[in-house]
Amino acid sequence: MPDKSGFGNTLRAVYDQRLFSTQEWKPGYDHQTARGHELWSLNHQKRDWLQGKVQIMSKLIQMNGYSSYLEIGGQPWSDRSTCSQIQCGVKHTVDPSKKEGEFPRRVGDTGMHFGLYSDDFFSQNPDNRYDIVFIDGYHEHQQVRRDIEGSLRALNPGGVILLHDMVPLTRDLEVSPINAGTCWRAFADLRASREDLEMHTLVPPWGTEDSLGIIRRGSQQRFSEPIFYTYEFLLSNIEQLMSLIDLDDFYRIYIDPVPEGK
Repeated sequence: MPDKSGFGNTLRAVYDQRLFSTQEWKPGYDHQTARGHELWSLNHQKRDWLQGKVQIMSKLIQMNGYSSYLEIGGQPWSDRSTCSQIQCGVKHTVDPSKKEGEFPRRVGDTGMHFGLYSDDFFSQNPDNRYDIVFIDGYHEHQQVRRDIEGSLRALNPGGVILLHDMVPLTRDLEVSPINAGTCWRAFADLRASREDLEMHTLVPPWGTEDSLGIIRRGSQQRFSEPIFYTYEFLLSNIEQLMSLIDLDDFYRIYIDPVPEGK
């Protein structure tokens, strides 16, 4: 799918200008945001502008009638946390924080927080099932891959997984898992190995500043080249490797797809 937003070109231009550090992400993001508004003015078709993880997930919950939500890395004691802003029937959050109190513990009328590492959560709760899963835990390649695999096992038919921090805007944001880290490598592994999944990456500004990965059961043409886990390889292959989409594509694929034969 063509990258109408030009996000790959933006990232390569930032790299060519030697803007590498964790503090130098904003020029690329600002350029991409301006480009996004320009693109949307031509493609909006009177649809709502959606920006950020909460608005994107809320739209998916609303349009699909989802009633169960799991967040890896969720911290419900913060009013600013993602899970606190999501409206869904059942909400479970997982984070090994040392916050005081018994775990698991109830949060509100339908919420439950599990003070566990995500690997332990999935192994201890093999029968839990969810309509929508948001992964925003430890941003390290192998951990994110295990989180995806655990989430796929726990996913209800017709469900969807979203992943935060899919694309570091600068090279150095990949270095530490407290930043964007190496999440993209786990996504790339499945783009190259799983034909039974449908996978896309929603680029900025709609998919937050670091992009949102989207995975559901379906089908895809696998990325066929050998993968090298370097930032330079990511930039050179990002359009196909990460299957980039903009907001117009998101609507067409996930919100109001055209039935086959139309």
